[in-house]
Amino acid sequence: MSKISDLISAKKEVNFRGEKIMIDGSITLADSQIITKAFAQPDIRIKAEGIKELIFLMASKVYPNATAEEISKIDHKYSDDFLEVFYQIDETANAERNRIKKILEKVSKVKK
Repeated sequence: MSKISDLISAKKEVNFRGEKIMIDGSITLADSQIITKAFAQPDIRIKAEGIKELIFLMASKVYPNATAEEISKIDHKYSDDFLEVFYQIDETANAERNRIKKILEKVSKVKK
């Protein structure tokens, strides 16, 4: 029998907008393209698309019963809240968090 179940993350308690919730705590191999796109791309536009996909992924973890259409209508101003969920799951270092925040600020300026 395979021991692969040992490699699958369990639910994890995270703080989302001041409330503690249990979510699927896994960042899977299938998600790795999103992570690579969001963090390892030198092109700011590709990186921005990756961050957008990462926010969508985290929103789907926080709201697992929401449709893709519903999630796509979430206001941009809540992006940091969903990125915070990622940081809690991934345990992202503060330096990386600050770098991502600066990227989001640049992206917001480009869109204006």
